[in-house]
Amino acid sequence: MIWYVRIVQRYMKKFIFQAILLLLVSGVAIFLFRAGPDISSLPFMPEKPVIRQLQINTVTLKVEVADTKDKRSKGLGGKERLAVDEGMLFIFPQPGEYPFWMKGLTFPLDFVWIRGDKVVDLTPNVQPPTSGQSDQSLPIYQSKESVDKVLEVNAGTIQRLDIKVGNTIKII
Repeated sequence: MIWYVRIVQRYMKKFIFQAILLLLVSGVAIFLFRAGPDISSLPFMPEKPVIRQLQINTVTLKVEVADTKDKRSKGLGGKERLAVDEGMLFIFPQPGEYPFWMKGLTFPLDFVWIRGDKVVDLTPNVQPPTSGQSDQSLPIYQSKESVDKVLEVNAGTIQRLDIKVGNTIKII
């Protein structure tokens, strides 16, 4: 009879441990579920991209905002393409000279260099790296003037939208 009690005690300890573990996992799941769609604020969750409308001339583009060091560092790297009316808007905390390169890109871009709400420089038709090109050999692109924003769009967009130095942009 003692052996039966010992077996029951061993299984009870195992059962209690499993029940506590199940309650902990359930509690975390309920917390995450109740956090709703904005769980991106949790430290282990990836940030959700911030999408804004940007008006230039009479056209409105949908742009992903890169306003943190991590977002600016990643940029469009890893994306396969942009839609015709899409882009990425890099926002810097203060005007300065900010170098760009095409690391990790597979499609050509136009760069629209902006200070305040004015276009100050344009770099059209920037080609992606060739296969096997080393990081050290990648060209660096930079505005002739200090900027606080850079808009990256598909190559040909500057010409298609007739973007010129002096045009005004507006973030909606």
